[in-house]
Amino acid sequence: MTAYDTADHETPRVGRRPTSADVARLAGVSRATVSYVLNGRSERPIGEQARLRVLAAVRELGYTPHSTARTLRSGRSDLVLAPMPRLPMGPTRHRYFEALSQELSRRGLNLLIHGDRRAEGVDGARAWAQLRPAAVVADADRCPPEAAAFLRRAGVDAVLLTGPRALPYAPTLVVAGAAVAELATRHLIDSGRRRLACLVPGGDIAAVGRARFEAVTAAAGAAGVPVQRVDCELDDGALAAAAAAWRDPALRPDAVYAYNDEFALVLIQELRDAGLDVPGDIAVVGSGNLPLGAALRPALTTTYYDPTDTAAAVATAIEHLLQGPGGPSVTGPRPRLLVRASG
Repeated sequence: MTAYDTADHETPRVGRRPTSADVARLAGVSRATVSYVLNGRSERPIGEQARLRVLAAVRELGYTPHSTARTLRSGRSDLVLAPMPRLPMGPTRHRYFEALSQELSRRGLNLLIHGDRRAEGVDGARAWAQLRPAAVVADADRCPPEAAAFLRRAGVDAVLLTGPRALPYAPTLVVAGAAVAELATRHLIDSGRRRLACLVPGGDIAAVGRARFEAVTAAAGAAGVPVQRVDCELDDGALAAAAAAWRDPALRPDAVYAYNDEFALVLIQELRDAGLDVPGDIAVVGSGNLPLGAALRPALTTTYYDPTDTAAAVATAIEHLLQGPGGPSVTGPRPRLLVRASG
C-alpha cells in the first residue's frame, strides 16, 4: 500500500467531526454515492453492496449529516418547530410529542420544541424564525395574523395552527377542546342521567373550564336536561362542600362531568367520604384518560383525544403543506369515549 493509499483510508482524527468524505473513503465509494444513499436520491442506481458499505461506514464513524449544509443544498430545513406549551406538560402531552416526533421522522422531518413557554405574537415568531424551520405548528392564540405573516416573510414554508375553529389567515388543524365535554354529556344522557352537574375550575384553566361548561349546557339543553354549575379548584374545599350538599336527594345530581380526570378522581373520593356511591348515587365522567383513572376503583369513565391520532393529523397536514398551499382548515382528530365503572 502506498503512502497515498494509507492516507486515503485513514480514520478521522480523534475530536474531529467525521465528514461525508471520511464515509466515502472508508466505504470505498465516491462522495456522490454517499449523498445518494443517505438522502434517498434516485438519480443514479446504487448497488446493494455499495449501499451496505456506506451504511456500515456511517455507523462505524458515527457520522451525522451537517444540518446547515443539508439546508443549503436542499433550500429548506427539515425542522418542524413547536413552541413549548404554556401549561406544564402531563402524560398525554408527552405522548403527543413523542408520537409527533415519530410521525415526522417517517416523513424525513425532525421535531424541535422551542423552550420559551411565553413566546407568542410577532416576538415569538421572530424567535421561532431564527431557527430556520421548514414549518411551525402552534396554538392559534399564540400566532395571530401578524405573526403568521412574519413567519412567511421569514421563509417558513408551512405555518399550521391548532385551535377550536378554522382561521382565515393560516391553515388550521381544528381540535375542539370542548368536544370532550360534549361527548361526555351525550354519553351520560344516553345512559339515562337527567340531572347533571359540571365542575368549572378557575385560575389558569378558567377559559377552558368555561368552554367545557358551555359545551355541557348546550348538549344537555338540547335534551331538556338541567345542569348545575360548580365553581371550584382542586384545593379550595368546594368539592367537599358540593359532596356534602349532595347528601340531600333533592339537591343531588345523578351525574357529574368533572372537567378532567384529576378533578374527577378527587371528586369521587369526596363523594365516597360523604357516604355517596359512585355510580349508584352519582355517575362521574372526566376527560384526559390518565393512567390513574384505570387503576383506582371505581375505574373512571373518561373522554379524550388520543395523542397518536392528533400527532398523525398534525404530521400529515405539515407534509401536505410543504408540498403546496393548503386550505383554511385541516381535518382534525375526533374525541374518544372510554366507558368504565364510574359512569
